[in-house]
Amino acid sequence: MVKAPVDTSNEVKRAPGPRGRFLVGSMTDFRGDRLIYTMEHARDKYGDIVRFRIGPRTVHLISDPDLAREVLVREKEAFFKIQEGTDKKIGLGLVLGEGLLTNRDHDSWFTRRRILQPVFHRRRVAAMADEMVAAGQKMLSRWEDLYAPEEVLDIHEEMMRVTLDVINRTMFGADVTQEASRVGTAMTILTRYAFAQAGNPFSVPPWVPTRRNREFQRALETIDSVVLGLIRARQAARDSGEHPRGDLLDMLLDAEDAETGERMTDQEVLDEVKTVFAAGHETTANALTWTWLLLAENPEVGEKLKAELDAVLGGRPPTSADLPNLRYTRQVFEEALRLYPPVPALVRRVVRPTILGNYEIPAASRSLVSIYNIHRHPKFWQRPTRFEPERFSPERKASHHDLAYIPFGAGQHKCIGNNLALTEGTLLLAMVAQRYEVVLVPRRLVEREVAVTMRPRDGLYVRLRPRLGIA
Repeated sequence: MVKAPVDTSNEVKRAPGPRGRFLVGSMTDFRGDRLIYTMEHARDKYGDIVRFRIGPRTVHLISDPDLAREVLVREKEAFFKIQEGTDKKIGLGLVLGEGLLTNRDHDSWFTRRRILQPVFHRRRVAAMADEMVAAGQKMLSRWEDLYAPEEVLDIHEEMMRVTLDVINRTMFGADVTQEASRVGTAMTILTRYAFAQAGNPFSVPPWVPTRRNREFQRALETIDSVVLGLIRARQAARDSGEHPRGDLLDMLLDAEDAETGERMTDQEVLDEVKTVFAAGHETTANALTWTWLLLAENPEVGEKLKAELDAVLGGRPPTSADLPNLRYTRQVFEEALRLYPPVPALVRRVVRPTILGNYEIPAASRSLVSIYNIHRHPKFWQRPTRFEPERFSPERKASHHDLAYIPFGAGQHKCIGNNLALTEGTLLLAMVAQRYEVVLVPRRLVEREVAVTMRPRDGLYVRLRPRLGIA
């Protein structure tokens, strides 16, 4: 490993980094199939702050938790998530409109966050456990009907299906699993498009009728139609006198500004529902998929996991009351989030010139906080590439740097659904692992792809091997 020499002076200068190619700079290195390699290689060669040129844009890659704190937690000083001062929607904004993830106005974002926060409170999430388990049991029954023992299936597609079921049961009181394949295909198209468009300053505007833009518009229409169906069905139920369910959809339809008394517009409700609908299932599905890969590659961890599940559950489905006792199960999921964070990097816009680690960070540039690099940083993690769930035992967890593990981000923009994801991931992991051993299909390459989230490019094909003595 070659490291840039440590600068012990106080001189402020430009961060090191590759020169890149004429005009485009390092643009091709930030494609979905190369981003992870680019981040790892850049940190190893240049250090924890690396300067890239992507077309006319300057980007600084951040791979240190203390530097990440400056960008994510103290961001009001110079670093903004919200693209203030621009009317142009970019990246996920093209897909999700002005939802919580992409809202470009800070005051509006803060109001929406305050409206949505109670739904994701720890106690409310614990009460959703029964619906999560019901979704898991539905999936397991489906597997029994469709797949013979040892038959090959794409477990990434199955995780997308079950987490879509969970988010709709818990947030919208609906069953859209019949739409799972259509939604999954559309989301893949949309996220790939959003990632490519945000990372390419020379990208063709979405309104130009190219083949790729037409494919994007069709995928967007698919998601919008499914989400609008959820909203209209609930509005019709309310109009017919149905008692409110108190879920996220009801809260959005009833929400009003505390100061003005104004209700959210139809478009605002659509954008928020679409945001939770899309982001609320894909990230957890990806995390679970990587968990199955790691367990298949590390059978000794799988044995410890099964021992805990047998001791705590005795073959029955888990409940929310079991969560405190499923300690190792939770540790397995947390360690998978460390090695394969569903969102491997966070982008912030630099709104004024600033200094970071003795390097100049110019205004209008971008800072890319590499969660992936931070989670595998050898300064903060022993044997950083090893799958060791014991890292997250209470004793060892207390010794972690507080920002060396940030799968849900940090600061005021930390993911609102972190408790939901951890609870859902633990329960679904327990349900499948107590019933099956997941075995990789030999000689089938698993490639990482980043399209906002990190997923296996062509799925994860496995065989489900039933555990002996488990009904």
